[in-house]
Amino acid sequence: MANETIFARQDNKVVAVADSTRKESTGKESKTLSEKDAKVIRKFLQEVGPYEADALRIAIAMADGKVDITTLTSDEQLALNRFMNNGVNKGQSDSWEVEFHRSHRALQLCKRMEDYCNELQLLTIFVDLTEFAFNTAHVEEARAGLEKIAGTRTGQSILTSVAGNSVTK
Repeated sequence: MANETIFARQDNKVVAVADSTRKESTGKESKTLSEKDAKVIRKFLQEVGPYEADALRIAIAMADGKVDITTLTSDEQLALNRFMNNGVNKGQSDSWEVEFHRSHRALQLCKRMEDYCNELQLLTIFVDLTEFAFNTAHVEEARAGLEKIAGTRTGQSILTSVAGNSVTK
């Protein structure tokens, strides 16, 4: 592991972590991360699903009160849409089916957040993510993406991006 560099995000800064002799710079002070910490970070990153790391980052910001559903940047909206639309297929072309899928993904994200938040924070996240999941404009973008790929080759699994929303056929 001494020759291997692992990158992690802390306080909105990318820091390099490899072994107990490496140090991260946080401005005024330096902290040493152990090899154990690096393994925990690496294990976590290997376990997250597609778009989940960004969605978790945004959910943590919601829990901390830094953002809410009305103050999300376009990049944050894009990241949440990608997470929530991941796994939608052309068989789910009705609005209610897309909404159901997105609400299920929002619930999955809330369950994942249990380890990082208290009950009040989880409730805040749940309300915001549910509102986001049922947002008519986002649901229609996902449906439009399904309609656009419906005319492509059938029988193959493809991943395409439509208006920043990933959908699977």
